[in-house]
Amino acid sequence: MKLPSRSVVLLAVWTFAPSLFSAEAPFQLKPGEFPPEGSAHYIGGELIALDHVNRTGVLRPDRTDAQKRGDWDLPLPFTLLPFGSLSYHGASAELRDIPIGTHLHGWFYQTPSEPKEQKDAKSKRAAAKTQVPRYERLSIEAAYNLAFRLEDDFSHLARIQRAWRVDAVDLEKNVLTVTGITAGKADAKVTLFQLVPGTRVWKGRGFGSITDLAVGQSVFINLTYATLKGPGRCKDIWLDAESRALATAQQQELHKQNLRERGFAGWIDAVDNQQAIVTVTLFSAFDPKLKELFRVTQTTNDVVTAATAEDNLRTWDQINDRKRGTLLESKEVPAAPGSSGLQVKFKSELLIEGFRPKRVIRLWPGGWRVDDLPREERIYQ
Repeated sequence: MKLPSRSVVLLAVWTFAPSLFSAEAPFQLKPGEFPPEGSAHYIGGELIALDHVNRTGVLRPDRTDAQKRGDWDLPLPFTLLPFGSLSYHGASAELRDIPIGTHLHGWFYQTPSEPKEQKDAKSKRAAAKTQVPRYERLSIEAAYNLAFRLEDDFSHLARIQRAWRVDAVDLEKNVLTVTGITAGKADAKVTLFQLVPGTRVWKGRGFGSITDLAVGQSVFINLTYATLKGPGRCKDIWLDAESRALATAQQQELHKQNLRERGFAGWIDAVDNQQAIVTVTLFSAFDPKLKELFRVTQTTNDVVTAATAEDNLRTWDQINDRKRGTLLESKEVPAAPGSSGLQVKFKSELLIEGFRPKRVIRLWPGGWRVDDLPREERIYQ
C-alpha cells in the first residue's frame, strides 16, 4: 500500500493543532507576568533528548511546507518556562515522565531580547548546567526555544475531543487506516499509520494485541516518527474508554507524588517586609482539584512550607532551607495562561533572601512533609 502524499501527512498532523498560534509579531514575555491567551507559537515534534533536572530538552520538529528539504529534522533545543506545563496521558506531568520518541504538541515563545554580552554569558551558564546535546545547525524555528506547554497525542486528543475511527487493519502490510473524528465531525480524508511489532495495545485494564484492532473502534494513538515515516508510527494504541481512564488515573497519581516531594511551584507577587507576609500565585501545572489543599479552614492545619527555587524550579536544599508559615488567605484571581488562578498569602516565620517579588517559590500545603531530594536535583551540592 502506498503511503499518502506529504500534503496528507501534514493534514493529519497539523489540521487540529490548537489555535494558540499567533500569526502576528512574536509576543515578548515579561518577567513576573503571564502571557495573554493566543500569544504562543505552535510547533509539533518528537522528543529526542531531555535533561529532566534542568527542564530542558530537544525536539525534532514535524516536517512542514515552511521548511526546505535541507531544513527537515533539524533539532529544536528548548527550555521549559517556570510556568510551563506538560500533559501526558491526559494528566499533568513532568519532563521525566515522557519517554524519548514521544510525539508532542508544543506552544513556544522566543527568548526576550537582551544585550548580546548578557545573552552570551547566560547561554554559557545554561550550557554548563544542561546535559542536552549542542548542535551545529538548528531548526528554522529555533528562536522559539521557551516551551509554554507540551502535550502528547493522547492528551491532545482528549483536550480537543478528538479520536481516531478504525476503518481498516492490514496486518500483512502493517498499515492502520483511520479517520479523525473531532466533536462528532469526521475528517474529509483518511490517514494511514504504520504498525510495528513493538506497537503497544491497551485494552481494558491490561494489554491487548494488534489483532484486537477492529473496524469501527474509536481509539487514541500516541505516535512516533510523525512526518518522518508518513503520518507516523503507532507507539501506543488505547482501544477503549477503560484503558484510557486507567492511563490518566495512573499519571495523575504519579504527578501528585511529584508534588508531594517537590512542592507546588509559583512566583511571588508581593512581600510585606514589616509583617513578613508573602503573596504567591501558583502556576497551573497541577490538577485543579488540588487547590483545596490550600483552603483556609481556621484551624491549626492552616500552614504552608516554602522553599526558594530558580526558574528551572530547582530548590537549593529544601530539607534545610524550608520555612514554615501561617496560611492567611487563599483566593481565586483572574485566569491567565500558565496561572492556576489561585493566589495565597502566608506569614513566614522568617523572610529569607529568595523571598522577593517575581522570584520562583515552592510551596507544600498543610501537613505535607518536606523530604530531601536526590543530590543531582539540589542546586546546593
